[in-house]
Amino acid sequence: MKGDCEVAGVVDVPPARRASTNSVRQEGGNFVEIAREKGIPCFEPASPNAAPFVEEMRALAPDLFMAVGYMLLLKSALLGVPRVIAANFHASLLPAYRGKHPVFWALRNAEPWCGLTVHEMSPGLDTGDILFQVRVPTREEDSVSALYDRVMGASVPLVAKLVEAAVRGDVPRSPQPEAGASYFGGTSEKDFRISWSMDAAQVSRWVTATPGRCFLEIGAQKLFMLDARPCEDASGARAGTLLSLQPAGCRIAAARGCIEIRRVRSADGAELPAGDAFQGLGLLQGAVLGGQ
Repeated sequence: MKGDCEVAGVVDVPPARRASTNSVRQEGGNFVEIAREKGIPCFEPASPNAAPFVEEMRALAPDLFMAVGYMLLLKSALLGVPRVIAANFHASLLPAYRGKHPVFWALRNAEPWCGLTVHEMSPGLDTGDILFQVRVPTREEDSVSALYDRVMGASVPLVAKLVEAAVRGDVPRSPQPEAGASYFGGTSEKDFRISWSMDAAQVSRWVTATPGRCFLEIGAQKLFMLDARPCEDASGARAGTLLSLQPAGCRIAAARGCIEIRRVRSADGAELPAGDAFQGLGLLQGAVLGGQ
């Protein structure tokens, strides 16, 4: 494949816009840094659909656009630039989980499978024809970062498949089916607030997917949960009841079952045992936490 293609340029959003829930790891640098080291032209337009940038891309005369994690929607003028196709690598099994943060939402919804779809880019959001697809099973212990990394690893061979198909001029296309289509947007603070009306398994899944992001509200204080393990509970206690308060871990009743928490992080960034944190807030066994 190396002899069949040349990278004409690398495009990314401006640095301030590169936040994502998919993966916080930056091992090996980002695309722009690597490209600059190799002398490849780099572009960081604030508005990729602006006429001057479209003309810059036309001047490169590319055969193929390959988008991986690019966060801005491309319009028809820019999508018409490449000679063969403009393709996007989207981390879901399209047509499910169109939109932002598909790995995050797939874990939130306890999907047994995640994956990646290479699809033709169109003016719609993740609606273009499917070119290639790979499936990756999810695991109970998956964080968003861990699953995203597995999905990306499984998707590496699709890069060569796409380039080789573009060189041959016979890129396979299959229209996305209407059945199973879904769309998810960005996240907000409310998506990480724990409610004890949730089942223990759901609380555990939320915290495991994004450790340190989900939080409890106790009065005016927030405690961010670093772990959460679902347990059986036959006490019949009201959801939110602090069932046990031990140095090794605290147990809190949920709508079904209970949750064991060992460590939390305070709003000021201090990590401490959950028992110490609760006692520091004046809570005793049998107290009922808010957030229901």
